[in-house]
Amino acid sequence: MKRCLNCMEEYQEKDTVCPYCGWTKEGSDTPEGVMESGNILKGRYIVGSVRRQEELAILYIGWDALFSRKVLIMEYFPEDMVCRRKDGTVEAQSPYEEVFSQGLKRFVQYNRKLIILDGTPGLLNVWAVTEDNGTAYVMMEFPEGKTLREMVYSYPDLCSSERVQWMIQDLARPLSAAHGLGIYHGQVDMDHIYMVPHGSCMLGGFNGNIKESQDPIGRDITELANLAGSMLTGEKVWEERSFEENMDALQDKWPSCIVDALRAVLGTGSVGRPCSVSRFVDLFLDEATIEMV
Repeated sequence: MKRCLNCMEEYQEKDTVCPYCGWTKEGSDTPEGVMESGNILKGRYIVGSVRRQEELAILYIGWDALFSRKVLIMEYFPEDMVCRRKDGTVEAQSPYEEVFSQGLKRFVQYNRKLIILDGTPGLLNVWAVTEDNGTAYVMMEFPEGKTLREMVYSYPDLCSSERVQWMIQDLARPLSAAHGLGIYHGQVDMDHIYMVPHGSCMLGGFNGNIKESQDPIGRDITELANLAGSMLTGEKVWEERSFEENMDALQDKWPSCIVDALRAVLGTGSVGRPCSVSRFVDLFLDEATIEMV
């Protein structure tokens, strides 16, 4: 038996095409700059095909040979700062050596803290963080589902207010738990939310790339609010219209608690702005609480 490097299922040695996903080694091209499929990290993790390339990281499907399970591997790879040598190692380019080193340290620290939150509802579990090839890798639970962006692309109809409220509540749990440990996401968007088969959503992709001058909790709340707005109006419409145009459109169709919560986060000024994810969710669901600031 051999293992497909695209879906990590096993199939017969004599077969040239994976019967599960149709992948062939001969017909697959490795994108420029990424690890070759088949590489092994720490003598244990088999690296498969690329799932997504981002500004700061590359995600691969992988296989944990010790526990015989699929993993999602996130490699720290800030594309504007580094290059990959022929031997597969990652090297920081001048003059980014110090910036890369600091970012790598933060990436490792953040994700090692996330291991503590294993089992938190709505969180894509982090199982291990390892340093290799001049960079670092996060081994995460593999989500057997689609990203929210893939779901929206497949089913473009606008979400109901109840569905969006449920989703925001689901995402608030892992965010609040992470904030309690001083960990911030920094990119709460459709690409880092996974819709899993049993119907819930899971959040992954914490990278800690937030400048010290920024309000990290405020940034996560803002991204969560923007996500909700784009789900209710459609992402393209949400981005193209002005803030007031979006608020007017939402006011005509959705419950006032949703509009008031989005206005409190995304509107100008700080009066009434929620200082925590849980407070934003309370507003979004119309559940009154008293927040101690």
